[in-house]
Amino acid sequence: MTDSLGTVGKYQLRRQLGRGAMGVVYEAFDTVIERNVALKLLRTDVFAAEQLADVGVRFKREAHSAGKLSHPNIVTIFDYGEHEGAPYIVMDLMSGQELSRRLEAGARLPLAETVRIITELLAALSYAHEGGVVHRDIKPSNLFLLRDGTLKVVDFGVARVESSELTETGAILGTPAYMSPEQFLGLPVDGRSDLFSVGIILYHLLTGDRPFSGSPTTIMQKVLRQDPIEPTALNPTLVHDWDTVIKRALAKKPEQRFQSARQFADAVRFVAEGRALPTAPEFLNDATVQVPPPPPKVEAPARQSRSWIFAIVGAVAAAAAAAGTAVYVMRPSPPAPVLAVASPAAPKPAPVVESPKAAPIAEAPKPEPVVEPPKPVAQPEPPPAAKERPKQKLAEKKAARQAERQKLLEPPPMAYVDEPRRPAPAAPSFRAKVVSLDRSWGFAVVELAERGSVKIGDRLTATVSSGRRVDMVVRRVSGNLASAVPDGRLSDDLVGASVTRH
Repeated sequence: MTDSLGTVGKYQLRRQLGRGAMGVVYEAFDTVIERNVALKLLRTDVFAAEQLADVGVRFKREAHSAGKLSHPNIVTIFDYGEHEGAPYIVMDLMSGQELSRRLEAGARLPLAETVRIITELLAALSYAHEGGVVHRDIKPSNLFLLRDGTLKVVDFGVARVESSELTETGAILGTPAYMSPEQFLGLPVDGRSDLFSVGIILYHLLTGDRPFSGSPTTIMQKVLRQDPIEPTALNPTLVHDWDTVIKRALAKKPEQRFQSARQFADAVRFVAEGRALPTAPEFLNDATVQVPPPPPKVEAPARQSRSWIFAIVGAVAAAAAAAGTAVYVMRPSPPAPVLAVASPAAPKPAPVVESPKAAPIAEAPKPEPVVEPPKPVAQPEPPPAAKERPKQKLAEKKAARQAERQKLLEPPPMAYVDEPRRPAPAAPSFRAKVVSLDRSWGFAVVELAERGSVKIGDRLTATVSSGRRVDMVVRRVSGNLASAVPDGRLSDDLVGASVTRH
């Protein structure tokens, strides 16, 4: 039934639109409402009898997951049913092509179109995640581009609805090239897993290459352990903020990625508009930001300032006390009682009247004995000297630690220093030439005589027929071809030029 046209329920099958691993998609006509629709019928012929029950549940889950979502960038599900034991879903009939076909054809999308596709995809995922639905299989073949350029997300067949128990939390479902680390490890997933997949698609659109490639086992090892080459190394026309966005999106741990699709979309728009990316505390949700407490050393100046305040207060108090003593000493002591004892019969205290004359005698040694007492204020000089000693000890400890660290960094001594070394084999001669120009990316394509003779970042020099020399930097390597960016503009005389390595 899946390979022949006919009738499925109230729908007349008119032509086949596509065939996937799980089902066949037909253009059909709804005889009741009288409209054209797309009908996806499960392929029962490719599954064993014991597998049909599980596949049928997943197929029904797609209708349940997408049917509860209504968004301009998510395909609309109209109906679900079964025909001769084969489940089917009915959805909106769309005219366009899958994103995967454009990428497989080698199409290089303009940056503005890339930004629009990613922001529409993130808008759809933001809506789905807020509704409790995680897609779990975001990939180019599940992204449909209409003729007017609008993006539609399809195939929620492996989606997990938060309120249902249809999908086991630890089930490994998805496509290896676009799976997140937690999917490979069989850990619980949430919306941040979809964002990892979006990061892979964005990387592919920006550079023309996938960040992780190879066999499924190789891809898994790379996703879990390796970081991809920065996008600006493969596409020098990009600004370096794209490296920051990709690094955040493809972080190994979910808590280090963007925490929502809306946040991811904001970052993409910031870079596309030439605006600076916010700092991490402003960029991440408050619930995911771990702000480290200030180090204890920060409080040291405060304690030191308080100690100096106490020292100053003490010095002022000492100065006040010394000043009081000086006033008391400088004030002439009344000799009247002494004179009264010496001459008790004198009715007039004539000596007392004469006592002011003694004031000059008291003032003769004036500032020296009186001003000297405030010098205890200078007694805090020992504390700075005492403080210099801890500082000196800290400096010595720091120097010792640095010396130990230097010893660790130094290579160990050779076991046999006197052993004669064998001469190193001569390196093979480097031969290469420029075979073509890629003006859309600003590359000169260099053909290498030996595979692996250059790596990304190597500097080459092309000598054209006129004798002019052009320096270049390798940005991509694929087999015996390397793409290099010349210093200056591309010129036609580069084609056929011999290339040497610095």
